[in-house]
Amino acid sequence: MSGQTFEVFSLFPDAVAGFLRGGLVGKALARELVSVHCTDYREFATDRYRTVDDAPYGGGPGMVMKIEPVVAALEHVTRLRGPMHRILLTPAGPRFDQRVAERLAAVPRIGLLCGRYEGIDDRVREHFVDECLSLGDFVLNGGEVAALAIIEAVARLREGVLGNPESAARDSFSLQDMSSPTGSKEQGAWLEHPHFTRPPEFRGLGVPEVLLAGDHADVARWRREQAWRRTWALRPDLRPQRALPDDAPLYLVAHFAAGEKDMSERTALIAALAAAAGEAGAELRVVSPGGRPPEGAGVARAAHFRSLKDLARELRRRHGAAPRLVALGPASDLPLARGAAPLLDLLAASGAGDLSAPLVLVLACEATGDLARPAANASQGRSGPSSTAPGGLEAAFSPVSPRPSRLASGLAETPSMNDSSGPQPVQAAALLAAVALAELKSRRSTHPSELRHEQQ
Repeated sequence: MSGQTFEVFSLFPDAVAGFLRGGLVGKALARELVSVHCTDYREFATDRYRTVDDAPYGGGPGMVMKIEPVVAALEHVTRLRGPMHRILLTPAGPRFDQRVAERLAAVPRIGLLCGRYEGIDDRVREHFVDECLSLGDFVLNGGEVAALAIIEAVARLREGVLGNPESAARDSFSLQDMSSPTGSKEQGAWLEHPHFTRPPEFRGLGVPEVLLAGDHADVARWRREQAWRRTWALRPDLRPQRALPDDAPLYLVAHFAAGEKDMSERTALIAALAAAAGEAGAELRVVSPGGRPPEGAGVARAAHFRSLKDLARELRRRHGAAPRLVALGPASDLPLARGAAPLLDLLAASGAGDLSAPLVLVLACEATGDLARPAANASQGRSGPSSTAPGGLEAAFSPVSPRPSRLASGLAETPSMNDSSGPQPVQAAALLAAVALAELKSRRSTHPSELRHEQQ
């Protein structure tokens, strides 16, 4: 494979060349996987003072780089080593990112024009370059730093430059989606998971136990979860705004622990949950290890199950697909999605992108008092202690709907809520379920572009 060539045009070519002598790019240069040529604009000035700048027409502060030496340098290098893809580095250009780096990695010859002062005469941008690029919304003294950043970002994607090619595939902003072996723009990109190395403890600071246990499947699962968590916390704009399919079945489950409880409270809670489920187009199911559903709750015997396992088996038989079980409210040892968008993204990422399976929200009714106060994520990626999740659940979901007051007033009008002296945990649990279902309902038929606009 022939190496890639970068032509850097600058007033400080020695500074560029000096930096590139070290690191992986320096090794790639020595192995001729990449080549960099630096050209000084001053060599193409026409006066004895080697003047490359002049005062701007119309007045104003600063100086502007003249068009003659810039174009002469471009034409000379083109005659000497061949044509190139010419890029003007300017803060007024589109932003350079990983997608652009991947595109440029396939270009055999790239010219990078570094400006100084107030910039280069704009006729260069209009007539003598192929595109403009910027590192971001800030201004540098010159384009040399930007040129070096682009060379590093592009060159490391070339075959043989990195010692392990998997490194580039798993970098932050890569398109290697967790739900698919191949990436695409529709799948978005991730920030990379955290990394740790020896020693296992430093000044009381430890390493996540999962990385020390030696279970590769658990490590892979932890890394996927951390990449998901970090991306949604810091750069949610990298992720696609997924919609729940219109025909995806949605269930709300009131999950009761073993043992006799206050049946009047249970009846009120189930009635309130049934109202919330009906409003969102979901179906209510009750899971209780012992006893029948309380009378007056409005739940048929067929909707009552002794375990989540029995419920999952029945839903799989009914819909032909295994249901996705999600705890409603924080639960220990489960990744916590704060909002429907990260929840759907997590389910898609861990399930080959398929969101058509039945989605089941499981409300741990014995801990309803805690569910109204979601705990913050622990620093190592676990939710704080709230309730212990039953087996079979994939994630936890805390809704972020901005209109809980309106939902609360609607719930208060249901028969089970008319008595203001009723148990507060019932109201908190019913409100949590109503908000969660309303947020998921809002993402059923909304067009993805509208979802992106909504997030912004």
